[in-house]
Amino acid sequence: MPNWSPKINFDDGPESFTRVSNLNSQELLQMYQAGQSKAATAIFDRYVARLIALARSRIGSKLRRRVDAEDIVQSAYRSFFVHAKDDEYQLNKSGDLWRLLASITLHKLYGQIEKHTAAKRSINHEEPTDMATAAATAPEPSVEEVVAIVEELHLVIQDLPPDKRLVLTASLQGQDNIEISRSLEKSERTVRRLLASAKRKIEQRLLHSDTTDAVSLTSVVEHDAPLLYSDYVLEQLLGSGGMGKVFRARVKGTRKKVAIKALHKVRQSDERAVSQFVKEAQVLTRLRHANIVRVEGLGRFPGGGYFMVMDYVDGVDLQSRLEVRPFPIQDALGIIKNVASAIGHAHDNGIIHCDLKPGNVLQDKNGNVLVTDFGFAFLIAGGAATMGNSIGGTAGYMAPEIISCRSLPTPTTDIYSLGVLLWTLVTGTLPEKPFTLCSAEDELAHISSIVRRCLADDPKKRYQTTAELQLELTAIQ
Repeated sequence: MPNWSPKINFDDGPESFTRVSNLNSQELLQMYQAGQSKAATAIFDRYVARLIALARSRIGSKLRRRVDAEDIVQSAYRSFFVHAKDDEYQLNKSGDLWRLLASITLHKLYGQIEKHTAAKRSINHEEPTDMATAAATAPEPSVEEVVAIVEELHLVIQDLPPDKRLVLTASLQGQDNIEISRSLEKSERTVRRLLASAKRKIEQRLLHSDTTDAVSLTSVVEHDAPLLYSDYVLEQLLGSGGMGKVFRARVKGTRKKVAIKALHKVRQSDERAVSQFVKEAQVLTRLRHANIVRVEGLGRFPGGGYFMVMDYVDGVDLQSRLEVRPFPIQDALGIIKNVASAIGHAHDNGIIHCDLKPGNVLQDKNGNVLVTDFGFAFLIAGGAATMGNSIGGTAGYMAPEIISCRSLPTPTTDIYSLGVLLWTLVTGTLPEKPFTLCSAEDELAHISSIVRRCLADDPKKRYQTTAELQLELTAIQ
């Protein structure tokens, strides 16, 4: 596999990286040309496996020992990033970036094939150089295979010492070994050694990952997962976060689209992560509400990992919209009323969400609001917390009694988060603490009053139900 990766800012959160990965090819190229290294990572992730498969499919069986597809793609990426940095490429429509990278790759490949075959030609024996006759049998990788490869590469990169990581980054950005040795103040021999060591580490990881995972998965508790993986066709990776990833898929034999959520490969052997993932699916299958993303149930991949099948939402999360501008006040009020309605339904079923934030609220193209990601949901049965609850949330949106571990989650925990969410949607910033009335504008003053009550340190001083909060929101609408 490739012994390189684009420059990665390891301080960036998974949500930030996911948003970059969801941009189209024109936006990614513009970001890279503007000097944002995350775009290089996204371009790498999106096309590397397809380019390697393309190169392999054009290498005849007699040349496979002498022409390395990974090296060809490495060279192609180097050329691309060097020329792209100088604004030499312009994209006009969707698909142009793939065609450009494929063209560069094939140009590099044909040159190598010509070089190797020329030495073997004679007047009595001519080996074909036509690519149609040299096509190999390597199949196009599936979506899940591509994602698995990229995950493994990222895991390896994250484990590399800083010097090896810097060498890999510089190599992909187009620097040769001489330039790398100068910039890092290391000898060329050291640079070659670091690159070779990183390549061996990647190869070892990829060679042993399947057997390692198979052994570790045997210790995880088995859960009921009746949905069949063979009933779905994965079509596109929609996003990836710290715990898992989400694909758009199609129900086989139909045009129905669904979303399939899965844990990252490295998490599938973590019993706690698996238990939390399964709990989320079980929680959501109990909920049926117009403003909650419906979950059909659990299934298992052929390799043993769990996945859940959900309704596919053709839209964006509120965090993505907030990055453009805050919401108009009336729009924000309507959104919070819908979210409060959804959360009220969850509370009626003994479920506390515990992680309400803009990134966990979706809005489809028709303006419908849907709450998702019950991964930290807290279950209440018979007035007592169930065993095995995993309490968590997101800084800035968590109630103070949860942060300080003074009490277990209750409905007022979500009320607190709803107040933070309302203020964030309207202003684009988290509320300051302690929160005070900070606006003389009539409409914003009313919102400040509601937010202040939601954010009361004493849970008993907050709205006690979402219905009570909804009445207040309706009054100022």
